[in-house]
Amino acid sequence: MKGVSMIPFADFLNHDGISEADVLCDETKQLSEVIADRDYAPGDQVMIRYGKFSNRTLLLDFGFTLADNVYEQVQIKLDIPHHDPLRSMKMDLLCQHSTPVLEDDNAFSSCGNSFMIKQVKLGSRKGRGIPQALRAFARVICSTSSQELSDLAIEAAKTDGRLARQPLQDKDKELQAHQFLLSRINQLIENHDVAMESLAVPSSPCMSNKHSLRRKLARDLLNGELVVLKSAGAWLKNYCDSL
Repeated sequence: MKGVSMIPFADFLNHDGISEADVLCDETKQLSEVIADRDYAPGDQVMIRYGKFSNRTLLLDFGFTLADNVYEQVQIKLDIPHHDPLRSMKMDLLCQHSTPVLEDDNAFSSCGNSFMIKQVKLGSRKGRGIPQALRAFARVICSTSSQELSDLAIEAAKTDGRLARQPLQDKDKELQAHQFLLSRINQLIENHDVAMESLAVPSSPCMSNKHSLRRKLARDLLNGELVVLKSAGAWLKNYCDSL
């Protein structure tokens, strides 16, 4: 129980992302049990949920993907350009008001400039799915003067310490920050589209059969992430248009 392990027989159960079945372990009795989430008829397959995992995690850890994964998410990483004359000041500011270090489903940690975005529901006014910390990071990146950065630090000190979580009073600056995010999202969408095109069925029937499963896994992964990215891009475009 102190590390990664297999549970005999229980690990034969397949994954269902919406299953509410419980897998319980009792170290004292040295046993595990599965409590089903509903009544099953004889011969029905009992499913469990391995976790609320994206296709990227399911593929990496378990070797399969879902065509329609409700827990899909995409990791986005932003960096302050090395040629930015305010880079040092921005780095210090972000360090002082740092967001929690990201830890993914595999317990791998990454620095605070990585963010997970989820699908933004149609009609969402607040862009839920796009972390406020990501939007704050963009506002800092797009600042062009030391005075702007100082104002952000003062604002954070007067509230809960979180940096640039509220819209910038200067609408042009707010627009610039979100256009920056939109451009990064659009770049990721373009990269995914190119990858999808590369998955076209090869001309050789032998190669087609050999790699059909791998192509399906890759398509599931890319399609799921594209849904997230396009929803975020649509919300950001609407937000920019409103400004």
